[in-house]
Order: sequence, then structure tokens, then C-alpha cells
Amino acid sequence: MARRPRTKESRSLSAEAYDRLESMIVSTELAPGAKFTLQRLQEASGFGRTPVLDAVKRLASNRLIIVNPRSGLRIAPVDLAQERTLLSLRIEMEVIACGLASELATSHDHMVFRQFIRDLESAEESLSLDQFNITDRLLNRAIIAASREPLLENTLMPLQTLYRRTGWLFHNYVAMTPSLSTTIKNHILLLRAILTGDREETVTFVRKMISEVYDLLDQVRQRVDPLVLDAGLADLKVHTGFHTS
Repeated sequence: MARRPRTKESRSLSAEAYDRLESMIVSTELAPGAKFTLQRLQEASGFGRTPVLDAVKRLASNRLIIVNPRSGLRIAPVDLAQERTLLSLRIEMEVIACGLASELATSHDHMVFRQFIRDLESAEESLSLDQFNITDRLLNRAIIAASREPLLENTLMPLQTLYRRTGWLFHNYVAMTPSLSTTIKNHILLLRAILTGDREETVTFVRKMISEVYDLLDQVRQRVDPLVLDAGLADLKVHTGFHTS
């Protein structure tokens, strides 16, 4: 029997389920290292089995969820050593995306970027971290679209999600103030650089902006409880000799 073609609506629901679960991973509402069943993810996200299953497959391919046939689903732990190693790769990919966007962006792309600037400027003082992360994800997609290099969507965006989660941890566990002012200003400056059409200026700013993440990773490593980075460590037994039976 032939399979029924998937409808536009079902694809849309799958995309919405992906965005919802991705947001929950970024905000650690789905804790790093925690185990889940498909049913629990359905309940947590509010979507049905098929959209969630589609989303899980995509999240697994992006290494945001680990699928183990024996133990089920596990949210990828925060691996700071890996993120430090991959950061140089992310920088080069961001350079390609933003550099191409500065050269190839259309008038439509420019309208989109200018709207992002206006909204970021007007909401700067009131923008919550969760709201910013949604805007940041949409902005990343807009820049990749303007780069005219579709392969970046499958390679760069999963990396952006990993660092967005680590940024969420930094702002909630490390930062002395919850203000996003500097982060928002940097994103506005990035968009203004792209709008100039000057690839060299854009690339220089991107390298400087993303390189600051090295310090962020170091601070998270030093100050955030490893259990927050990997809930699976709760089962680890450590014997120091101070507590004896």
C-alpha cells in the first residue's frame, strides 16, 4: 500500500515541534544529560507523536539528543571541552555566512535586517533571555538565507544552538547582572556591518565577536556545577575519605 504524502500542515507541525524542543534544550528546561521517553517529550512540548518523532530525529542528527536503543533518549550534556575545540570551526563558518551575506544580501534581506535592528533597539531594556534566544535563532536563519549557501543551515545552526545553551547557562549562573545590553548591541553592530556590504569589515567584526565566547566557556567551566552541565553525573559516587560508614 502506498504511503500517503505528508501534508504541508504536518511538516509545519514538525518544524514547530523542533523549534519548541530546541528552545527547551537551550533553556535547560530539558536538562543536559537527562533521560526522556518520546511520550514525556510529547507531554513537555504539547505536540503529538509524529511531529515530536520527526523533531527528535532531526535533533539527534544535530547531536542535541542522543538516541540509545537500550536506554532511550538523552539530552546531550554540555561538553565544554568539545565546545572549545569546535569554536574555531564555528568562527570560520560564521565568517563565511556573514561575509557572503554582506556581499549577496538582496533588498529583501536588507529590509529584514533593518527590522531586526529596529526591534532589538526598541526592546533592548525589556528583552528577556528566552525572548532574545528566539530572536537570535531567527536572525541566524535570516543571515544564512542571505548568504545563499543552504548547506550552512545543516552545519552551522546546530553549533549555534549548542553555544546558545551555554550562553543561557552563563547568564543564569555566572553573570553578575542579567543585562543583555552588550549582547544585543553586538548583534546590532553585526547587522550594521553586513548592511555596509563591506565583507572585510564584516569578517573582522565577526571574528572579534565570536572569539569572546572563549572567555565565556572558561567562566562556565569554573563556576557552574557539573551536575547542571550533565544530570547523568548524579549517579556518580565519589569517595574522598571524609565520609566513612
